[in-house]
Amino acid sequence: MPALTNARAKTTPKRHFRASPDRPLALLARCPVHLPTPMSELADLAQEIGVASLFAKNEGARMRLGSFKALGGAFAVAQMICEAAGVEDPTAAKNKAATMTFVTASAGNHGLSVAAGARIFGARAVIILPATAPAAFAARIRATGAEVIG
Repeated sequence: MPALTNARAKTTPKRHFRASPDRPLALLARCPVHLPTPMSELADLAQEIGVASLFAKNEGARMRLGSFKALGGAFAVAQMICEAAGVEDPTAAKNKAATMTFVTASAGNHGLSVAAGARIFGARAVIILPATAPAAFAARIRATGAEVIG
């Protein structure tokens, strides 16, 4: 049996997305529409299922998008802009962001977040939706300035 080699490691390009636990908090601290989402205690349900306590977090109003996935796509956009520009603050990289296009395939909420992130930081977004996506949802994404395919 031939020896296994790590050929992929030799050809994998440098990663342009650097994660750090401090980065999301720093970005959110600068965001004028970020607010903590409300938590509701569900004491009756907790008792019914036999747990000490149970809380539900309502993400429906997050970042004014009406989407429970509002942060992930926008955060990824911000991080990639920071990486490309070599800065920590994506708002300081408008010139670089203006040269970037973010493309994602999504059934909805993630695409809306990517589109919103691109708009906020001055980049372009192309969101590919399945044929089954409601026209109203495609319209919401287009309202962010993104191109919608599908």
